[in-house]
Amino acid sequence: MQLKGEMSMLNVLHIQDTDVSEICSKLEQKRDEAPQFFMQSPIVIDGSELSGNALEFDFSALKKGLLDLGFIPVGVRNFPPAANNLMRESGWAVMREQQSAPSVSKSEPVQESKAKENQTTKTQPKDSQVEENKENTNPAPQANPVASMKNQMTVDRPVRSGQQVYAANSDMTVLSPTSAGSEIMADGSIHIYGALRGRVLAGARGNESARIYCQSLQAELIAIAGRYQLLDESNTTLKGKPAMIRLEGEKLVIEAL
Repeated sequence: MQLKGEMSMLNVLHIQDTDVSEICSKLEQKRDEAPQFFMQSPIVIDGSELSGNALEFDFSALKKGLLDLGFIPVGVRNFPPAANNLMRESGWAVMREQQSAPSVSKSEPVQESKAKENQTTKTQPKDSQVEENKENTNPAPQANPVASMKNQMTVDRPVRSGQQVYAANSDMTVLSPTSAGSEIMADGSIHIYGALRGRVLAGARGNESARIYCQSLQAELIAIAGRYQLLDESNTTLKGKPAMIRLEGEKLVIEAL
């Protein structure tokens, strides 16, 4: 048995008032926009924007509400120290304060669910060989060149269902297909030399100039800098074809590659 510390990407729910019913109602709407994205998603509660009295907040009810909605409650942060005992008695882990991060929102201006900035996921399939190069020596063709990150991660084996690969402070190049149910994330742009399935998130820390390139667009969900879109809800004619995805304002734009 090994116990290792690991930083992971988490959704952060910033609450503004103490009405748990209203919080759960809004969160249910957000979940239903992208159930595959949010179902069984770990979530942290941030109280830095709370306008009401934290000692009157029903932490037990919120935890139950999150579980009923299919979220996994992880912990709470940025509440007054006087509420620590109340939070622990309700079964919450009290986390250290963190700075806020870019939001995870639909590709229209909805800013309720936020991703955690200073945490990174480096989980990847054990049987997958990943190389990290200091220089981007094999960039994919770019229709409209944008600023790329200095580092480059290359994944040379298929990313299977249930596996997650994250390129921190780096672009990512995937030389093989990705499977339905997989998840690939990068702080920079993502290049896939094969079929893109599963979920793909570029610009994970808010890089709005990041782009996604693929030879066959079949993804369940695409996202850049927190703005996401379900491909099934898109009217694009490029499904199954080479494509480039970029961010224009708050909207994801899918173009032929």
